[in-house]
This record gives sequence, structure tokens and C-alpha cells, in this order.
Amino acid sequence: MRPSVRAHLQSLLTLGVAVLILAVGWAGVAELPWWSALGVTPELWWHLIPLTLMAGALLLRIRRPTLALTLGCGIVVLDLSIGVNVGILLCLSDLVYNLGIRGSPRAVVASAAALTGITLASSALGLFVGADWEGALSIALVGLAVLLMPLWWAAEVRRGYPLWQEPDARHQLEAERHASMLRRQASKRREAVDQERQRMARELHDVVSSQVSAIALTSGAVLNSVADTERDRRALGSIRSISVEALAQLREMVLLLRGEGGSPEAESLNYQELLDGTSWEDVLTRARDRGMEISVTGEPPANLTTGQHHVLLRVLQESLTNAAKHGDAQAAVTLRQKRKRLQLTVTSPVADDPADSDGVPKGNDDDAPLGTGVGLAVMRERVQLIGGSLNAGPMGENPTRVRRGSQLWMVEAELPLNQEQR
Repeated sequence: MRPSVRAHLQSLLTLGVAVLILAVGWAGVAELPWWSALGVTPELWWHLIPLTLMAGALLLRIRRPTLALTLGCGIVVLDLSIGVNVGILLCLSDLVYNLGIRGSPRAVVASAAALTGITLASSALGLFVGADWEGALSIALVGLAVLLMPLWWAAEVRRGYPLWQEPDARHQLEAERHASMLRRQASKRREAVDQERQRMARELHDVVSSQVSAIALTSGAVLNSVADTERDRRALGSIRSISVEALAQLREMVLLLRGEGGSPEAESLNYQELLDGTSWEDVLTRARDRGMEISVTGEPPANLTTGQHHVLLRVLQESLTNAAKHGDAQAAVTLRQKRKRLQLTVTSPVADDPADSDGVPKGNDDDAPLGTGVGLAVMRERVQLIGGSLNAGPMGENPTRVRRGSQLWMVEAELPLNQEQR
């Protein structure tokens, strides 16, 4: 509801209360001399005429608060010529409060001086026409309650703190609000730092783990076999190529984290796109170059988003790396597009030993140091970030693709597809 509409509803409520006050008898008719001179006897319902005029003043209070209060004072004087009506005094208090809230500082100060003068003048007039000191004091108290107190309340509201507070209470409240704000900001900073730390950990794992694992596997194979000059040179060349690639990706990551991306175009590159820089075929080709036997069924849709493509390649890369570390360098990759999801399944043979506590298949003792123990957790976290799911675990016996007595390890990831990709 708009503020002006709500304020007009408040005006109608005030008028309704004033009419109710009149109906229950909180108003009277005074035998004043001008009515006797006119030969007219005033009646109680005459108070409805000033109340009707007061409705017009209340409608003006939003845009013209000073004019509304001036008209209201005149209407109250008219109503007092009939007699005392508590309801119309309530309407006048509402106009005074409204001026204190919406009027300019100069208008508020001038109104305060004028209303104080009216209160004092009314009390003095009462003494002049024959009222005693008690009657004059009553007039002053009514003026204080109807005219000055609402203005004071409005001034306190505009200053933004409650009445009758101790001198240092405002500073204490501000200090408490400031401390609460600092705590919220600190909590948000910690949350942002944790999220960024997790993101960096995922990227570092993806950039470093597969390359270092490939280096370790290649060098281990060479060291554990009979020397062969041609084969060893090919292995050293592969190790050098992988090392240069890892160093380049690490350098790009460090430059981005330090804000030294170079040209504005380079700095505007998406972080994941810069680290990725590969395709589905690139990941498979690199794995085959490292000696893996891979069968592939299906291929990624051409209209995958950047985030979906990035996660798909990271899951494939990590699954193939685990297959090389913990199996016999064989893997079957299947990609199926369902109605709403894209399913990637990577199966690979592993030793008969059960999985370790992290859910990563155990290899032999020489391969144990190669695993970081976080690859599966990183894959699952990546998939969940885009609304997908990932399951990994042993499948049991493989009847066709691997030797008898082996066990298959399966990684199955399901990624959501957008409406236009279905």
C-alpha cells in the first residue's frame, strides 16, 4: 500500500473515532451569549458540521501540512462556539503531529511558538472572562495535551530516538547497532572467504592433480621396467610436456589471483574458461597419450552452457586420472542425454581391494602416495554446485571387458539441462 493511501486511511480512522466520541456523549453544548441573542438553541448534532469541515483539512495534511493545521485551528474555534467536543480536539492533535513529522524545520519552529502562544493566551483569556486559577490551569493543560505534546512527539520521532532517554543512551544504542552490523559483515566476509577458498582448492586440485599423477605414473613405469632408450625418451618428452602445461596453468591462476592478468581483455576472461581451455576430445586424447585404453559412447551436446561444459570435463578428467592411478589403465566412458539431465558414466577395473575411507579405490602400495583423497569430494561438490548429483562406488564383477576376478569402479554424474537444451 502506498504511504499516501495509508495516511488517508489513518485520517479516516481518526474521523471515525471522533464521530464515535461524539456518539457516546464526550461532547456538549454551551449556553453562550451569542446564541441567546440570536434566539437559537444549539443542539449536539451541530458538532457534525465542524467534523465534516475537518475531514477536508485532514485530506490536505499530506501535501500541505501547514495549511491543514491552520484550517484545523479555525474549524476548532468554530466548534468551540457550539461547545466542547473531545473528538475534534483529537483531529486537531493529529494535524499538529502531522506538521511535526512532515513540515519543514522552519514551519515546525514557527508552529511551536504559535501554539505555545495560543495556549498561554487561552489561559489568560479564561482568567480575564472570570475563570478562577483552577479553570485557567485546566485550559493550559488542555492546550499542552492537544497542541504541544503531539508536536514534541513528532520532533522525537524525527530525531530517531525515544523520549526521556539518558544522555548517553543514544550513543549506546548506536554502538550496539554498529557492533551488530560489524558482526554481520564479518560473518559475510568469512563466508565469502570460505567459498573462495573452496573454489581455489577445487581449481588447484583439477589443475595439479591430473598432471602430477600422470608424471608420477609415467616415471614409475619407466623406473620399474628395463631400460629402453627410445621408450624412455618418449616418456621424458611426455613428462616435460605435462610439466610445462601444469606450470602454464598454475601461472595463469597466480596472475589472476594477484590481479595481474595483463590486458583488459585477458582480465575479463572467465576464470573457469581460462583454466579449462580444453574440449571433450582433448581430455580423452591426453588420457590415451598416457597409455590408457578408453572406449567412448556418446558425445556432449553442442549447446551446453560454460558451467556445465566445465563441470563435465572436470569430472571426466578426474575419473580417468583415478582409473590410471588405481586400475589397469582401462576405462569405459558413456554419455547419455535424458529428457532433463545429462548422464556421464565412467567405469574402470580396479583391484579386488575394497575402497578406502574416502571412497577412492585403493591401488598397490607404490600408488598409494599418488592420491590426495579429495578427488571424489571435489567432483561431487562441483556437480552439486550446478544442481546435479554424483555417485561413485564398486560395481562388482565385469563379465566382458576386463579379466575375470576384477572389480569395476563406477563414477556416475548427472547434470541438469536447461529448457532449451532438452
